[in-house]
Amino acid sequence: MKDIGVANFPITHKNPETQKWFNQGNALLHSFWDYEAERSFRWCLKLEPENAMCYWGLARATGDERSKTCIKEAAKRKAGLTERERLYIEALEARERTDTLRDRGDDYQDNAREYKKILETLSVKYPDDMEARLLLALANMGDSRYGTEMVLREIQSKQPNHPGVHHYRIHNWNYHEPEQALKSAAKYGQVAPNIGHALHMPGHIYATVGMWNEAATAMDAATRTEVRHMHERQVYPFNYWNWGHNRAYLSYIQEELGLPELAIAGARDLINAPQDPKSNDKSPYSPHSQGIRSMARVLVKYERWKELLDTRTIPWRDSVGDKLLKAYVEARAHFGLINLDEAEKSIAALEKLKDEKSVSRHYKIMSVELKARLALAKGETLLGLGLMTEAAEKQFELQKSDNDPPHYPQVLFNALGDAYLKAGSKDLAIKAYEKSLTLTRNDHFALKGLELAGKPASIKTPEPERKYNPDALDKFGPKQWSPINAPNFEAMGQDGKPVTLKDYAGKNVILVFYLGKECPHCLKQLKDLKAKSEDFKRLNTAIVAISPNSPDAGYEGIRLLQESDKANAKRFLAYDDFEDIELHATILIDKEGKLRWSRVGGEPFEDIAFLTKTLESLR
Repeated sequence: MKDIGVANFPITHKNPETQKWFNQGNALLHSFWDYEAERSFRWCLKLEPENAMCYWGLARATGDERSKTCIKEAAKRKAGLTERERLYIEALEARERTDTLRDRGDDYQDNAREYKKILETLSVKYPDDMEARLLLALANMGDSRYGTEMVLREIQSKQPNHPGVHHYRIHNWNYHEPEQALKSAAKYGQVAPNIGHALHMPGHIYATVGMWNEAATAMDAATRTEVRHMHERQVYPFNYWNWGHNRAYLSYIQEELGLPELAIAGARDLINAPQDPKSNDKSPYSPHSQGIRSMARVLVKYERWKELLDTRTIPWRDSVGDKLLKAYVEARAHFGLINLDEAEKSIAALEKLKDEKSVSRHYKIMSVELKARLALAKGETLLGLGLMTEAAEKQFELQKSDNDPPHYPQVLFNALGDAYLKAGSKDLAIKAYEKSLTLTRNDHFALKGLELAGKPASIKTPEPERKYNPDALDKFGPKQWSPINAPNFEAMGQDGKPVTLKDYAGKNVILVFYLGKECPHCLKQLKDLKAKSEDFKRLNTAIVAISPNSPDAGYEGIRLLQESDKANAKRFLAYDDFEDIELHATILIDKEGKLRWSRVGGEPFEDIAFLTKTLESLR
């Protein structure tokens, strides 16, 4: 991989190529690209199956039980290594003991200290080894900001372009003294321009210091890079957490630049992105969830009340979180349209959720804020201002630890300023807007409020910034995710003649790669698909299943095909290059030949109802 930064990590090896793959994996780890790092270390292991440090790299790139297994495998093989390498493995063994104690709820601090102590030993015993220092900086990040900064400066003096230095400095100072990371924010994307996260993290710093143009440039470049990677790898937004986070953050930044149409378009991209039954509705960080929050936030901020009440705008789900946000934004819309009766109904709907176990910490703030708005709407000005002050103070404290981007739809000191301004108290309004600016620097809405209050303020940034120009960022990739053309397949039918994707022009295709008749799970999947074949026929969808077996006529409604060279499986990524084995895959191709959805892995996909629902959404 090119343009990912250089982070060389010498290990004992027999094959020189192993060292190259290990260095690549290590560089990727420093940018938290664990997926590609794992692939690099797996290739190391393919070249040298008994190399302990390859397992060490895999332990860092994987998580949970897989990581523990890799640590054990590394420990088994550490006898023939250098003392330096053995210490690295022993450090991970100490960290694994720490994680085990944490999972059990025991005191794990001693083991956490043991992990750091071994890294400290590595740092003093091997003064030319910058990697141990970087792992130590990562372990201390946020706990000892000054100490971490001193370590990073030492490394930077010897390796000024190391991606880990600039990445960890950004994280270290993001929520305290962010100006300390401005130079690394400018540098990180330059040293690793092919990594979305390296383009994304500077945006955190720029947003925190109020450099909204630079923040938008960083986040937009990151979003486009992630889309390009998804297209190259035939993966989807639900596989790629970073894209959803980038796109949601970019919408927030565009709000701050006074670009609501771009922010709304981005929220719609998130909402319309392909979903997955395994994770989409469960995670608040899925693209769909972030799209709903982003759409609600921008419409509230820009007072697009009729759009908020339009049932087609936001696809609310049957979850406590969605019910809470829906009640809140609909109350806001009814207040904006001066419909107090409906606003009170929405407030009542919100109050019904207060005893739900999973109700978010936003509930109390929303409840107080809406009561404040109701009092103000009824002319109870003192009560309303008092309640809005209480809500604003609570929201202020929340956002100090919840600004990634903020989940609460509005900075309430701006709302308080608006209320004071309406009540004729310009001085108090100015104080409220200025308080908002201490929370969100150069906040677009606070600056507008100050102007209305007769005390306009200019935008001040710690460094000059370029103007955000989306058209100049096309070189990074497409601005939004869209389905890409499916690769062609060609396999033999029952009559011995080739069948290709082109034969299904104008039809949707469910393409299944299965392992063969010896796999009972595969046969069950085929039987389940056969049982619903009439539904798929109604949806203009053909079912095509490819395996190494000779095709037979045992599954009516399914076209069984044979391939012998695994070329089709490889084109559709239904093949593990590391283990040289086929994988289960279920792939949805639309009638225009575009890839719409897929699941590839160790088990066949069995949620037939989800496939039906997805196809219905394409009609």
